[in-house]
Amino acid sequence: MSNVIRQYREQALREERGEVELSPRVESFTLTDLLAAERPTFQSLNPEDAVYVMTFRLLRWSQPPELGEKALAIVLYSAGREIGEKAVERGLVSSIEELANFTLNQRIGILDVLEAGEKHARILVYESISSSGIPNIGRAVCHFERGLIAGSLHRLTGRRVTVRENHCWGLGYTHDSFEVTIE
Repeated sequence: MSNVIRQYREQALREERGEVELSPRVESFTLTDLLAAERPTFQSLNPEDAVYVMTFRLLRWSQPPELGEKALAIVLYSAGREIGEKAVERGLVSSIEELANFTLNQRIGILDVLEAGEKHARILVYESISSSGIPNIGRAVCHFERGLIAGSLHRLTGRRVTVRENHCWGLGYTHDSFEVTIE
């Protein structure tokens, strides 16, 4: 797995430095476009991974129009946060390194901790269940993963945690990047 992370990390950092052209923004997209996943590592572990991802994404992208994207973002973030907190409370996650194992085992994504300090962390996620393979739709979409990171780290530190997604497949990148502030 370390070779996979190393390759993904190199690509991600090149994208962030502007050395690699990002996917161009699309003006329109369909539900089918949002269901297409690029998860070669998970696919090699389980050939039926695409079905798992499709089920999650059908729920994620089939929001009632009257709710809107903002309400759905809150629901997904809250669900992720709750799962992150419960994973720590139940002993499934006892460190940021174990959070990486948890996300891998649950097929949420491949979590790569670039920095982890007392007040700040930077985390990349590759092959995210929420976004890997979607077109550049002009917005970050990994609210579930953001909540999972926030909830886990809040429970681990006992402090207030804020997580911001800076890079996402939905913004043309091939990874998701999260800036974590721990107060």
